[in-house]
Amino acid sequence: MKKILVLGGNHYFGKKLVELLLKENLDVTLLNRGNRDDGFENKVKRIKCDRHDKISLEKAIVEKYDIVFDQSCFDYNQAKIACEVFNGKVDKYIFTSSISAYNVSGPSIKEELFDPHTFTFDKKETAESNYGEAKRQAEVSFYKYATFPVTSIRLPIVLDENDATGRLQFHVNRIKNDKPIFFSILDSLISFVSADDAARSLYELSQNEFTGPINVASSAPISLRNCMNEIEKIVGKDLILAKEQTENNNSPYNISEDWYVDCSKLSALGIKLESITSYLPRMVQSISKTGCNYAD
Repeated sequence: MKKILVLGGNHYFGKKLVELLLKENLDVTLLNRGNRDDGFENKVKRIKCDRHDKISLEKAIVEKYDIVFDQSCFDYNQAKIACEVFNGKVDKYIFTSSISAYNVSGPSIKEELFDPHTFTFDKKETAESNYGEAKRQAEVSFYKYATFPVTSIRLPIVLDENDATGRLQFHVNRIKNDKPIFFSILDSLISFVSADDAARSLYELSQNEFTGPINVASSAPISLRNCMNEIEKIVGKDLILAKEQTENNNSPYNISEDWYVDCSKLSALGIKLESITSYLPRMVQSISKTGCNYAD
């Protein structure tokens, strides 16, 4: 039985990944600080550890793992510590990165637009100071220090009715309650991925020989206008466009131009994801029925 370690698998699509791993009857261990109940009871093993503390992490990692899924690495130093600890103790490492690692926006962004092997920087950033730059630097660190194969999964905004950030709920809530939302350009195209597909892609790529950076998103982007239209149809209300941007009315999805990725590499590996127009309506329907947990 393969031994799997998941760093940060106790919430959002990390939990969906763990559920999938358990369905495959794998030996799953979760590593986190233990501040949140993961809900898996005795189905998983647990290591309580702060990954920022290299000495503690070294003491905690006593076994060798077939696969490590890293859901909680956000910067260069975290990645460097992981490499130093897991070198010789893992066969394959799956790092959850982000399309924010691309220092560009636009249509059909390909993996080659950011090469972690050649990227240089002067100042280290954190997720709090500059999320996209911190993810770039994390990738640089992995490909510099890891002696094991690393796959960097570059995800767009992940959609789910239980998204703790409340981004999708924000839109449903405001349209349902006749509150205006500000968008710069409603016809901008954007990439999304469902939480289920994010988890499934992580697993499928762990079973594949592919290594390196790869875009993982729903096969086709959607315009913000069409995204809002789906919400309008289900809640029975029309979007009210705000004329001026404020802190309260600005859409969390607001972009001033197209921002979507090319997923040719993913498709070439035979990994097919559900279309946005298929899963978005059922998510909106669920939010509309159960209520919105986003307070604006």
